[in-house]
Amino acid sequence: MFLLVKPWPAGYHNVGSTGRIMDIRIRHAEDRDCQSIVNFLQAALQDMESVGGHAINRDEFFWQRYAENIVEFVRKDDRLYLLAQTNSSIVGFLEGKIFEIHAVFSRKKSFHTSVVYVVPKSRQQGIASSLVQKALRWASEQGCQEADLNVLINNTKAKGLYKKLGFKVFQYELRMKLPPDE
Repeated sequence: MFLLVKPWPAGYHNVGSTGRIMDIRIRHAEDRDCQSIVNFLQAALQDMESVGGHAINRDEFFWQRYAENIVEFVRKDDRLYLLAQTNSSIVGFLEGKIFEIHAVFSRKKSFHTSVVYVVPKSRQQGIASSLVQKALRWASEQGCQEADLNVLINNTKAKGLYKKLGFKVFQYELRMKLPPDE
């Protein structure tokens, strides 16, 4: 499923589903956060794999190189890495990127959210919502006219969150396994 939304309005409150205000700070990632970003990305991919997503690359050398590349990605103006942090730990992560719509269409800047992940013990407290809302405000400030993301079809909690935030189904991605070449 491919979701699309117009940028979110500026104001929001960081309130959990229980109604209590969360003591969470949403901040931009820095160079020192790169290993945490890789750890969150691996956790998100493992969660996705467990419910039918693509199998994660298990090559440790690949992930070492990837961590080195994250430093450069964090510094790029068209990339966004947000972290949700308590006083003692990082509990959530969002990765996104600005891109221009393909040249066959009218020019338009779009923001694609690649990953939203919250550690299991901190879910259902408004953290993912706060990450996405901050990302949408940032994207709007960068001149993006729309935002999109992908969500696995059986991830009902994420689909509910994105619907509450204003995302609408834009297109479906269909997939099939091909028989091996004999």
